[in-house]
Formats: sequence, C-alpha cells, structure tokens
Amino acid sequence: MTIVYVISKYLTIIGASLKALWEQVFCRILGIPVQDASYLNSTELCGHIEHDFTESKLKSFLICYLPGLMNRFFGYGMLIGGYLGLFYLEVSSEDTIFWVYLAMLYVGISLMCNNAPLYEDALYNWDMLYGKEQKTNIIVKILAFIPSVYFIVSAFMEKYAISLLVYMVAVLLGIFVI
Repeated sequence: MTIVYVISKYLTIIGASLKALWEQVFCRILGIPVQDASYLNSTELCGHIEHDFTESKLKSFLICYLPGLMNRFFGYGMLIGGYLGLFYLEVSSEDTIFWVYLAMLYVGISLMCNNAPLYEDALYNWDMLYGKEQKTNIIVKILAFIPSVYFIVSAFMEKYAISLLVYMVAVLLGIFVI
C-alpha cells in the first residue's frame, strides 16, 4: 500500500508539502528534534517529516493536532469556494474565473487530503494518553478522546488514500448529480 500512499501524496503535492512544512515548523517551536526534513520521499513518510517521539503528552498531542489544523484552516475555504464556484454557480469553462475555481478546488482537496498526522504519531499519542502505564488526568482523557480518535481514523484513511478517494467521489457527485 506504500505505492498507493506515495501516489496519493504526489497527486496532492501542494497539501503534502505544506503539511510537512507545518510539521517542521511546529517541531521547531515545540523543541522536538527533527531527524529527516525531506518533505517528499518515496516512503510512508511522504508528506511528513521524521522526528523523535516526545516524552510529553501535551507535545505529542500538539504535534498531531497543529499541522493538520493549519491545513484544515486554509483547506476548508479553498475547497468550499472552488466547489461552490464550479458546481453551484455553474461557471462555464469559457470564463476566466472557471480556472480560478478549478485551482481553488484542487488546492482545497490537496490540503484536506493531507491534514492527518503520521499513523505512528497518532498511535503514539493514543498510547501516551490512554496506555496502561500512563497516569493521565481523567479530565484530560475526556477532552482529548475525540481528537485522539480523529487522529487515528484520519491517519488510517490517509495511509490507504481513502481520503483522496472520498474527495474524488465528492467531485464526481458535483459533476454528475448537481
């Protein structure tokens, strides 16, 4: 499945590059050592950077949350703007604005397909918060539960390119149904 994963990352190269950039920025801010900062390589780290695991629960949670938040922040606007412009306003391909909406849709999909943490980081975050030997405050466990589940599910979807497939189906629905 690494081939499918790498192909999906290269198809969404803008989002993959920006996600890796955000990971590197937040690793530097949080003081997490970065081992390899190559953004686009042909392994399961494509679109991510290789960094050390943290000893802090907060840093583990933040390194899973913040880079994806930045991609979601910019991705929602681009995705919604492009989708509405192309499929609800029904702009024709002769109009110049059609190409702007098309670019917005591509960049939005690219950003939204790359907002999950690396699968190993998501599992490590879960283990840091809910592992047998971890003594985590019950309030922290309650507040971090839904985001932690989201990290694991979205990382799994990204690992097997399911997120790209979902957005492709949404575009096809926009083309043929709306």
